[in-house]
Amino acid sequence: MIPLLFLVLFIEGAVALILMVKIGPLREMAMKGLDQLKSGKGPATVKTLGCTLSLILVSSVASILKIQSRGVKLGTVTPMDQVLWRTHLLEASLIGMSVSGI
Repeated sequence: MIPLLFLVLFIEGAVALILMVKIGPLREMAMKGLDQLKSGKGPATVKTLGCTLSLILVSSVASILKIQSRGVKLGTVTPMDQVLWRTHLLEASLIGMSVSGI
């Protein structure tokens, strides 16, 4: 899941860079592609993807809070909980950046 999110962020950054720099035909192709995405089935697909990512984000945040509350109850956090917490935190931050772009 995390490599896929890194790929999405990389693609978003590349599209933003292409739109900022006037490279000529490459920029025009990106503009046409975005225009086609806006018309037709594009908006429905983007809304569906945004809702799915939002639900995954909520699930990751809930897991983070659950791990933190377990650490407070026990007084210490196990190494496995630390790994899970960091993984969920990375996933939530990547999804949050992706959803804010949509």
